[in-house]
Amino acid sequence: MQNIEKSSSFITPISDASFTSLFPEGEFCSQTKRVVVVSPFPARLQALVSELMARCYDVLMFHSAKDPILAMLQYDLIVVDMTWGTDEELSAEAAAAESLYLIGDKSISPMPAGHVMNWPSELEPAVARIQELADRSKPAASSEAGADRLRFKDVEIDLKRMIVLHRGSKIELTKTEYDLLRVLLASDGVMTRQAIMEAIWGDGYFGGSNSIDVHIRSLRQKLGDDPKRPAYITTVRGVGYRIGE
Repeated sequence: MQNIEKSSSFITPISDASFTSLFPEGEFCSQTKRVVVVSPFPARLQALVSELMARCYDVLMFHSAKDPILAMLQYDLIVVDMTWGTDEELSAEAAAAESLYLIGDKSISPMPAGHVMNWPSELEPAVARIQELADRSKPAASSEAGADRLRFKDVEIDLKRMIVLHRGSKIELTKTEYDLLRVLLASDGVMTRQAIMEAIWGDGYFGGSNSIDVHIRSLRQKLGDDPKRPAYITTVRGVGYRIGE
């Protein structure tokens, strides 16, 4: 277990009560490793995530291994939940790092290359296995310098702190609005509504594509973006959306 000294921040949001119980006020981790956890049902891994955070790990949660932002991040280990029968294929960049697959009765065979661990499992041996793999891992290569931030014009996303700045001031976004902006900024062209839905909610999302339009409208309002003369988000009629020019 790594030493705890005075003050820091953590990636995965938890309640104030949970955070206080993990760390007394004024304390923080002097050193940490970053673990990415991919699961279509992240709440099922809450105990594991909380324990990792208590042991000075930065934890980033994603619903899908196909999220384009994964190729832009640096991390020491990626943990992929395959207990629900999902067939998550990692990108070449993600596969270059150490990977651990959580498997169960519903897992699909054959398993991809990497380490496997039965889940659910007792926390202590599970955390020990994650610590072993993270300690010997070489972080996945980042596609560009400053991969903890995404920028477009005067909009900036701090991926580590999960905040959005517009003209230097923080703007309050919902989780879906944040994910939507992050996905669009990380894309290299037009994204269909279906592609956006899968990137945010995964392949199992069954809502209508008009939900994306609703969130786009709200996001534009918060950015002060006029849909008739868009500076940030451009509508491609009959297809989807892209970042402005």
